[in-house]
Amino acid sequence: MGNHNMGEAAGVAENQGLECFERNNPLIFSGGYNPNGAQNWMMEIEKIFWEMACLDGQKVAFGTYTLVEEAEYWWENTCQCLEAEGQVVTWETFKRVFMEKYFPEDVKNKKEMEFLELKQGNMTVA
Repeated sequence: MGNHNMGEAAGVAENQGLECFERNNPLIFSGGYNPNGAQNWMMEIEKIFWEMACLDGQKVAFGTYTLVEEAEYWWENTCQCLEAEGQVVTWETFKRVFMEKYFPEDVKNKKEMEFLELKQGNMTVA
């Protein structure tokens, strides 16, 4: 009987944490081809995590709670696949698969090139 109360207390703490998370007005992410949106979503969500001092398990629960539409379906399928492979789904795992899906390598490389060109453009030649 005592164990049941422990589970309930954890559930209440989780719900209070979620309410606190929601008060920060986290961005929602619906998926599709939106690399900038994906990157902004990730940065905003992690900023809230940092402010709330979230535990890793909470990060996955809270972060994926803000996924809607296509992104939500994608995560449900991806999560099932990861668990079927016996992987523990940590925030780092989520981040890796999320960025692979929504912030493709070619976009990342393009952004890095733009950044380098911007830096070089700002430098004066002595």
